[in-house]
Amino acid sequence: MKIVSSGRVLNSREFYEKKKRRRLIRLTLLSIGFLSILSWLIYLSRLERFQITDVTILGENVVDKEEIIQTVRRGLAGYYLWLIPRANVLIYPRRAIRENLLGEFPRFKSVNLDLGEQQELLVAVLERMPFALYCTPECFFLDEEGFIFAPAPSFSDGVYFAYLAPNQAESPVGKRFTPIQDFRLLSKFIENLAALKIQPLTMEVGSEDYKLGLSEGGQIIWRREDDLVLIRSNLEAFLSDPAIKAQSDFFDRIRYLDLRTENKVFYKFKD
Repeated sequence: MKIVSSGRVLNSREFYEKKKRRRLIRLTLLSIGFLSILSWLIYLSRLERFQITDVTILGENVVDKEEIIQTVRRGLAGYYLWLIPRANVLIYPRRAIRENLLGEFPRFKSVNLDLGEQQELLVAVLERMPFALYCTPECFFLDEEGFIFAPAPSFSDGVYFAYLAPNQAESPVGKRFTPIQDFRLLSKFIENLAALKIQPLTMEVGSEDYKLGLSEGGQIIWRREDDLVLIRSNLEAFLSDPAIKAQSDFFDRIRYLDLRTENKVFYKFKD
């Protein structure tokens, strides 16, 4: 009797061949079982009762509903691995659809997807609210976080505070004016100027300076890198000077008020 080695122990050829056959049969049965289960799952995933058949946009004031629906339907079209429908209610690409909507519609602040009754996909969107304008000179709306999200109609001029960026060439829609925290600090600074009886209308954004435009055409200028707390402190101290307080029409007469020099304020009256 001839002895062969299987690697770790010595067995007869007959024993070794039987062992190989059993292993092959086991592997074949497992493969058949796996393919059967996979085929059954693919069959179930294709049944109409498991497919999203309708898309509904929630909210009465949402514009471009048809465009939103078409964007969602494009996300549901096709198959995973050419086999499983992407519109299956259990595995539809929820995250990808949400990101596509936020990318194609910058005015959306958030998007939530949920399944309703009868294979219906419900899309709830929260739209950004106009807070100010960003003008290049064409004007766009930006929200309270400094995110520029949509062109603004011409009648908006004078209704909202405007940030001016005359050197901006490309469309700013979908971008931030500044990082969120910086914009909030800047907005708060401008808002608090009312306590100093300053009513700004615009702010020109330069590469190095900010120029705050006043209602009578004057400007308050400071460097972009300066601390806003210090700027306000210097401005308040300057306006508290008796010689300045005595001039009730001071801001109506100035051409500019320059705060770019540390602890000093320079100003010039109009001709």
